[in-house]
Amino acid sequence: MTTALVAEVLSRIDESREDLAELALRLGNTYGPLGNEEPTARQVHDWYQENGMESHLVPMVEGRASTVGLVRGSGGGKSLIYNAHLDTEASGPDYDLLMDAPDPNRVGARREGDRIYGHTVQNDRGCMSVQMIAGRALEKAGAPLRGDLLLKSAAGETGSAPVDEYQGHRYESKGLGTNWLLEHGYTGDYAVIAETTDFSASWVQCGAAYFKITVRGRNMYTPRLQRPDVFSAHPNAIVRAGALIGALEEWAIEYENSRTIETPCGTMRPKSQIGAIRGGIPWRPNRSSTYTALYMDVRTRPGDDISEITASLRSAIAATGLEAELRLIMFKPGYAASQAGIEPLIGAITDAHRRVRGHQMPDRAESAVVSMWRDTNVYNRVGIPALTFGPSRGKAAVQGTGYMHLDNMLDGAKIYALTALSICAGVSSPL
Repeated sequence: MTTALVAEVLSRIDESREDLAELALRLGNTYGPLGNEEPTARQVHDWYQENGMESHLVPMVEGRASTVGLVRGSGGGKSLIYNAHLDTEASGPDYDLLMDAPDPNRVGARREGDRIYGHTVQNDRGCMSVQMIAGRALEKAGAPLRGDLLLKSAAGETGSAPVDEYQGHRYESKGLGTNWLLEHGYTGDYAVIAETTDFSASWVQCGAAYFKITVRGRNMYTPRLQRPDVFSAHPNAIVRAGALIGALEEWAIEYENSRTIETPCGTMRPKSQIGAIRGGIPWRPNRSSTYTALYMDVRTRPGDDISEITASLRSAIAATGLEAELRLIMFKPGYAASQAGIEPLIGAITDAHRRVRGHQMPDRAESAVVSMWRDTNVYNRVGIPALTFGPSRGKAAVQGTGYMHLDNMLDGAKIYALTALSICAGVSSPL
């Protein structure tokens, strides 16, 4: 019975090769940027309905929705969540002006042979398609699940936060949709965040803190400008901020070096950077700026004290002799699953990986995988053991030129399906 069931599920996934490619392209070419994920959520919902599967479209606020597909269990077993995110990037004038590549939401996805190109697919609709195909294979095979399998496509994972004139739910992110679904009953015993990890697992993730640093100046007409001997006394807030940027970069380097740690999943390097700056009037540069703001992203380790980090950053600013206002505008902590709690899920994925790929799963993830914020944090925060695991992505120097290979995506779907059999049905995969 077990051997026959596993064989049927794997066979159904093999037969879904073209369906998987078409689904990834369908989702990847749906325009649904950060803050407006509902169109993609509806596409996911429609696909489940077309395939005779239970699906719930879950609106949050105007333009933002998530979708949950369900493969119901008979009861009495452990439930498992697969969680991918709908949003890839923001769109609009700010993106078009400041980014060095075309808007990935508008570029979409394309296929060349067995490669599916497009940043929308890499992050994260490729892994979303993988979990959907895995769920369909289990449903159509009549897998005897006891616990439910929940297939979440969540809005609001990509990093953003309300600030200045950018206010409201449109700018809320980092776990918005996943947290909403948990609070509205879509919960489980274990969770796998479906993102690309090169088939490694990470159950420890960084947190993220966003800061705004404001520098003030005086309005002076260019012919009447008087330059002091030191930048810190300059009337132009932009020049003052320029003196501050170097100090903040030095702080970021020391911060990363002093907080790098080894975790059971790999090296965690909490990095930080100034990601945005604004000041002055672009169409009137004949006046010195009275206002310049720097916007900084600082990653944190699980358990870090944000007040301590804020104080350290404030000290670095004060050491420059410049007066500046420091404000924390968002903090989403990082978390780690308990080793005992996560072991059954690690064991199930490890066995499934060995069955599908014929060798041991990597025991350490790339440092960047461990050092970023992912929806894993939402589940581990509330005590649901969660890890991030997914297939590989082709690396690219320029965003949008990477790809996912169909062979890897199919392997991912098989591993997801066998893991669900192990957790939800207690069916081990024969080697």
